[in-house]
Amino acid sequence: MRAPDNAIPITLALRWSDQDANAHVNNATVVTLLEEARVRAAATLTGPVATDSYAHVVRSLEVQYDAELTYADSIEARVWISRIGTTSYQVAHELIQDGTSCVFATATLVLIDVSARRPIALPDDLRDRLRTHFSE
Repeated sequence: MRAPDNAIPITLALRWSDQDANAHVNNATVVTLLEEARVRAAATLTGPVATDSYAHVVRSLEVQYDAELTYADSIEARVWISRIGTTSYQVAHELIQDGTSCVFATATLVLIDVSARRPIALPDDLRDRLRTHFSE
C-alpha cells in the first residue's frame, strides 16, 4: 500500500458492466473510478472544483496497474496530494480491493483563470488545504 495515513478514504461502488471479457474492471472504467474518487475527495482537498474566477483542470494522468481489479460490490480508494507546485498540484490515488493495492495513479491538476483560460498561481488558502493531505 502506498497511501499515507492522511489520505482521504472513498468507497466506490462497481457495476456489473464495469468488467471486460477477462473479468477485470475495464481500464477505461478504472480512469472513471479514479476521477470519481478525486472529485469526491475535492471537497476536502481543495474546496470547490470551480468558481466564477478559477477552475482546476487535469493536465496529465498516469495509471499503473499493480494487480487485477475484479468485479465486487465496492472497492476502496485512497486520495492524497503528492506534489504542490506554483500553478499546479498532483493528486495521488490508490484503488484497493480485499487489502491489495491494485491501481496507483497520479493526476496533475492546473489552476486556471476561467476568463483568460490561462494558469494562475495557487492561492495561499488552497496551498494550506493541499498541505493537510500532502505526502510524497
